[in-house]
This record gives sequence, C-alpha cells and structure tokens, in this order.
Amino acid sequence: MTSGGEVWAFLETVDGRLHDTATKTASEVRKVARLLGGHPCGVIAGVPEERFLQELAPFGLQRIYALGGQRSEPGSAEEHGHAVATLAARRSPWCVLFAATPLGCEAAARVAVRLGSGLASDCVDFARAGEEFTARRNVCGGKAHATVAWRGPPPHVATVDLDALEAVPESPGEPAELIVEEADFGAPRTQLLRRWRVEPRELDLSEATVVVGIGKPILERTAALPMVEEVAERLGAGLGGSRIVVDGGLLPRERQIGASGKWLAADVYLACGISGSSYHMMGVKAVKHLVAVNLDRSAPIFQHVDFGVVGDLFEILPALAALLGGGKKEGENMP
Repeated sequence: MTSGGEVWAFLETVDGRLHDTATKTASEVRKVARLLGGHPCGVIAGVPEERFLQELAPFGLQRIYALGGQRSEPGSAEEHGHAVATLAARRSPWCVLFAATPLGCEAAARVAVRLGSGLASDCVDFARAGEEFTARRNVCGGKAHATVAWRGPPPHVATVDLDALEAVPESPGEPAELIVEEADFGAPRTQLLRRWRVEPRELDLSEATVVVGIGKPILERTAALPMVEEVAERLGAGLGGSRIVVDGGLLPRERQIGASGKWLAADVYLACGISGSSYHMMGVKAVKHLVAVNLDRSAPIFQHVDFGVVGDLFEILPALAALLGGGKKEGENMP
C-alpha cells in the first residue's frame, strides 16, 4: 500500500444545502486518510456554493471534486452512482466512503458494481494491519460486529453506519481546493415521481433536526406525557428520553438517548428534567445547540448548554405550548 493516495467522502446534498452527514463523512475520511497515509478528499454533485466550502473547511478535506456537466445536481442514486464511479475510474482513489443514508447506500452499491470493487456496508470502524485495510461492520441487527477486508485492488467502497459518524472539526481549517470535473451522469432508467416529509414522531432520532428529551421527573407525573408530546409535535421535533424513562416503560427502547441508545446529530436538543450524566451526554455531543430545563441549578447538563432554564419543566412546557399556539395557558395547572 503506497502512501499518497486519496480517500474520498461522498458529500450528500439535499434541498440546496449540505446534508447533515456531509461534515461527519468528511471527518471520517480525514481519520481514514491518516490511517492510510493518504489525502482526505470529497466528491459532491454539482459545483458547490462558497458557503458549502466554508462549512466544510474545519473538517480537514484537502480538495473537493465537484461533479459538473449538463446537470448541476443529479436527482437519483442511479445518477450519483454513475457519476462517482466514472470519476473514480479516472482518478483511482484508495477508498470511497458514503454515509449509510438511503441515497448513500444505493449510490455506494452502484459505484461498487461499476468499479468491480467490494462493498463493506454499515461500517463502524476502520483499521490497518501492515498492508491490509479492514473494516468493522454491524451484523445481526447491530448485536455483533464482523471484521472484513477487501480482496481486490482499490478503489474500496464502504458505507458508514450513521451512529458511528461524528463531526469533529479541526481549528482553524482552510477551505479545500475545488476541482470541477466534467461528469457523466448517465441516462437514468428510473424517475422519482413523488416525495413527502416524514412526521417527526416517526423519524429515527438520529436523523431528527430537533429533539425533545424527557427525564426522570416525568415518571412522577406520567399524566403530563401528552403535553410533552404536544410540545414536541408543535416544535416539529422527535421525542426521546433518558434511560430511566425508557426502563420505566413510558417510551420505547428506540427512543432512548445516550451512549447505549440513540446518538443525536440534531440542530437543537431540548432536554427537560435531564441531569446530564456522562452516558447521556455522550449521545448528544454532536448536537449543535443544547437547551436544558431543570430545577437543579447544579445539574451537570448546565455545564454544556447554549441556553439553560432553572425551573419546573411542568410549568415551562405548558408556557411553551401556549407560545407555540396550543396547550394550556401559563398559570393553568398541568396534570
């Protein structure tokens, strides 16, 4: 394995902005590139705006390949896969990593087929032993791991489990070199007919942009849970809870937040009655803005917040519900 090769991150975009996984995949590629002694790079469909380059700057990419051409941004995984595979055949990177989103998983499979390369899916870690590059991946529904190695020559293709991705910026960070490449998106054989938005309460917490978390006090006021659910709904947020709430049977296991539950990547996390144990905080360290409501002004969570409220969540949440246009008015009793 000769030093100097490139490791690529597929930088997904959606609705004219970087997908939440873009900076995380860039961080993962930076780590893998150091492991292999290579160069971390990104590949993106369309020529990115300057703000994209600035947003990605702290994450260590040295160059970004922009897939230009007749279309500014392909509309399907088929087109993404065709374009990335064509460029990879020309540039010969060591490895191409995709976040395990619906688009990333399908595009990665198409790239692997076109390149005749092996695909390691749902990876949680990568390692190098001598000349061998390996991936550790989830098996048995995440209950066990398997270590796999690519048997053929590069480029190697992998998808990275969303729970294993973490955006770790470097400071200060310089914008990557932008290289615009003419791209062949191919002639699509499928067409997207319809898109719709998933209700926040149905969305996996790891994919939610806003999350409301509820802690131990709700176990003593279980009749107040509908109010919490209403606030979450009006905020367009997913609802989760600490381990004690899940163990108490108020929320299903897939709604647990923390080291042994869901790892959040939300723009905003509203933690209500959550003290902020180390296990819980491990699951929210990638959150952009943390807001906490807690009666105990010495609660550890206040050491990490952007905005903290020392108060009774059973008074704060009804007031918030009223402010959002529904629920009990401030001063009314909560169940």
